[in-house]
Amino acid sequence: MKTRLRLHKWLLLATGILSLSVAAMAVTHAVPTVTAPVNPQAVPMGNAFTLTVYGAGFVRGAVVNWNGNGRATTFVSTRELQAQILSSDVANPTAGFITVTNPAPGGGNSSSSYGVVEVHAPITTIALNAPKLYDRNVSSWSTLVADFNGDGKLDIISGSAPILCLLGNGDGTFDFGSFIARNLVDPPRGMAFGDFNGDGKLDFAFTQDNSISVFLGDGSGSFTLKGTFGSFTDLRRIVVGDFNRDGKLDIAAADYGGYTGQVSILLGNGDGTFQTQTNYTSLSQPIDLVTADFNGDGNLDLAVASNTKGGSVSLMMGNGNGTFGTPHTTVLSKGVGFNTFGRVLAVDDFNRDGAFDLAVLRNDEIGILLNKGKGAFQPIVYYTTGGNRQAESFTVGDFNSDGKTDLMVSVEPGPKINVRFGNGDGTFQSTVTVLKGSGSALGLAPGDFNSDGLLDVTLQQFGDYVYVQQ
Repeated sequence: MKTRLRLHKWLLLATGILSLSVAAMAVTHAVPTVTAPVNPQAVPMGNAFTLTVYGAGFVRGAVVNWNGNGRATTFVSTRELQAQILSSDVANPTAGFITVTNPAPGGGNSSSSYGVVEVHAPITTIALNAPKLYDRNVSSWSTLVADFNGDGKLDIISGSAPILCLLGNGDGTFDFGSFIARNLVDPPRGMAFGDFNGDGKLDFAFTQDNSISVFLGDGSGSFTLKGTFGSFTDLRRIVVGDFNRDGKLDIAAADYGGYTGQVSILLGNGDGTFQTQTNYTSLSQPIDLVTADFNGDGNLDLAVASNTKGGSVSLMMGNGNGTFGTPHTTVLSKGVGFNTFGRVLAVDDFNRDGAFDLAVLRNDEIGILLNKGKGAFQPIVYYTTGGNRQAESFTVGDFNSDGKTDLMVSVEPGPKINVRFGNGDGTFQSTVTVLKGSGSALGLAPGDFNSDGLLDVTLQQFGDYVYVQQ
């Protein structure tokens, strides 16, 4: 009898230890990040296919969503998923809106990033319809495109003063949504979106000279100020990601800071507020930054453009706990400094090898840095923008639906919008002009605003102009 009692107590003790061990091993999943482009990023109508999605923070049990609907998903690695897209998904010309959802605990939807699959036959030329003008007589340095009211149609946030949300009708036209911040002296230079409080609705953050303002979305296109965070000298750009993999979105900021400057990390609390910033001061005058998993370890890294050594791009490798390693700096071979108004960095996979590359806008040229793997880049190759003076803004995307990423740039005098079609191997064709106008233009951003499988574009020129491909 005593032996049985001792055995029973031992089993209870062992079960308790095992339960505690399992609880201790429970890991909070990261908010996933989708880094464009997905592969393929364009397909013809009709046939089911396997979609590869790249990013960071993926876990087993993650699901790839096509226009909000989950598809059968295979976990390949923390940076790669494969999903089975149905023939019914591509029965008509459309744009597949690609997100990823990680399971609980933590996890959630890739609310700060998405990919696009254009369902359309390839085209050889770009023809833009006459533009529609919104938010007349205001200027902006940046523009965001996402579905801010959750109706499956792309919307626009214009970084003007005041900041304006335009709600898409799905046919290339927009209605007024809301003013987000009215009493601004200058337009914000940096903006970002993501679900900062975990309620399933997109929120919004923007920069002023010395702080970051966070507005929480109500799911209808209206936003309410949650608070201002950080202390900066001359704040330029921000990006959003789950840098410490705790299931809460964080913010990274580039503070130009006169002749010094810093890159700062603000860890999120999951309720729309952020902790005291951590500063990295080894890069002078940072003006732009993007985030992606450049070395393939599943953690988000940062690429930073700064005026260090007369113009450079530096990689800060993420450790997965919210901290970053010493920057690895690539000094660029031409020019002095950067255009400090529009965006100067873009991340993409220009040669379709699964490693993320960089495009850098400098004066009247775009430089391409192809990733050799593990975050090391080949020597930069420059392509002229086709302007006579400094280019003002640029973006990347597959504008002719051939599955290869192209370069689009607003140049002076203009606005003249030029495109270099991609060859899919990291090289680009000669410049083609797709729009001629007068004056300057910033805030260049792509999106399929009428869901016909062709990328459209919005730009800022004392108002938001929306150009839809014919």
